[in-house]
Amino acid sequence: MRLSLQKKFILVAFVSLLALTSVISFIAASNTRAALYQATEKQGRMLAQTVSALIINELIYEKLGLVEEGGLIDNYVRDLHGRRELDLNFVAVLDTGQRVTSHSDFREFGKHYENPLLTQAAEGNTILVGKVETDSVGAEAFEFAAPLAIEGKQWGLLYFSLSLASVESEIRTLIVRIVSFFFIVMAVLFLLIFLLSWRFIKPITNLSHAMEEVEMEMGEKIIPVAGDDELSRLAKSFNDMVRRIRRANEEMKTAHDKLRQSEKLATLGVLSSSIAHRINNPLGGLFNCVRLLRRQGDDPSFRKNYLDLIEEGLQSIKLTTGQLLTTASRRTGAGKHLEVAEVLATVLKFLEHRLKRQGIVFSSDVAPGLFLAVAPYDLEELLLNTMLNAIQAMESGGLLSVIARKDGSGNVTIIIEDTGVGIKEADLDRVFDLFYSTKSDGEGTGLGLWMCYELVKKYKGDITVSSTEGVGTTVTLIIAEER
Repeated sequence: MRLSLQKKFILVAFVSLLALTSVISFIAASNTRAALYQATEKQGRMLAQTVSALIINELIYEKLGLVEEGGLIDNYVRDLHGRRELDLNFVAVLDTGQRVTSHSDFREFGKHYENPLLTQAAEGNTILVGKVETDSVGAEAFEFAAPLAIEGKQWGLLYFSLSLASVESEIRTLIVRIVSFFFIVMAVLFLLIFLLSWRFIKPITNLSHAMEEVEMEMGEKIIPVAGDDELSRLAKSFNDMVRRIRRANEEMKTAHDKLRQSEKLATLGVLSSSIAHRINNPLGGLFNCVRLLRRQGDDPSFRKNYLDLIEEGLQSIKLTTGQLLTTASRRTGAGKHLEVAEVLATVLKFLEHRLKRQGIVFSSDVAPGLFLAVAPYDLEELLLNTMLNAIQAMESGGLLSVIARKDGSGNVTIIIEDTGVGIKEADLDRVFDLFYSTKSDGEGTGLGLWMCYELVKKYKGDITVSSTEGVGTTVTLIIAEER
């Protein structure tokens, strides 16, 4: 599925912001977690320092016999463990052999602890911290081992565990807040991205779609203009361009129609001698009939015979002028049952006088039953223009042949061949150009083959010209057969 520019912008911008916001949220959560752990560890170290000093004092007092041995320390350990704000798992005091001398859980009294953390703390003089994965309630915990020593005298170890359950709970609450804030921010950002795309990207996509839809034959495609920024000015310029193209298209169509009419008039001018010949012949006979009727018109039988001849001559003139008007007409009705041989015969009536005058031999090989889905006047124009070009190329006589047949794909191929002067090879690529002609003044306008090309393309056909200078020219028309 092809995404539009607006959708691509929304997708890329949203994914980018999603990734950026996710990274920022992850970093913030990780930093907060680390900060809470550091704060808890710092709190435990401060507690270890404070409590170890108090316990050392109690041990000194016991050593001096000032207090009962173990009594105060046990009370202090149980009291310390009972404070809820400290979240302690246990508190223990160990002697130098790592045997429990006091513990928040009296069942642990007298036990010997084998713990690398305790061993390392006993050998040094600093508070050591270790982290265990789970404590008694299933949460992570920090274990602290603080040596009980003063002026080189080792009294034992203070050993306690600080639960991280509250820290983990606070972290989970923070994560929930971050996730909630994340979704709210993403919803706001998505809305913002959509509005920005609608304001800045939508006009561009509208312009792109409008440019795709604008065609020479369709009406104006105008896009709405809002605001006075660069995009609005671009949309306004596009609308002005569409209007200019529309006006230019209308002017071009008008000029095209004028050119076609000019070519028809030029063709009729070239054929005027043939038309005059076809009209003058019956006119001469009509004048003779009139003169004879004036002298012998009283005889009914004589009058009837010559009146029949006059009517026949008038019908011939009527037929000729009717064909002339039809050819000059601008009508383009659709031919539902248009036979190639019939149209060719009509065209030959206009050309037969010139063929005889120039000594041109005409032959045709047109199979009967070839029908085309072409307006009759368009087919007449195609044949008339191409055959007239051939006649003009054979001033000293020659052979003109028309072949029409149906090919394997169901199209009708019409071939017009002459043995005229031919066309130079360098000029073959220009024969369909507008106003291009190699004929002398008065013989051609340079519109004939151009019009043939336009008509053939109108019916989605094809036209080609092949020629050899001094040998002749072949024009091939391929038009779809009527279905």
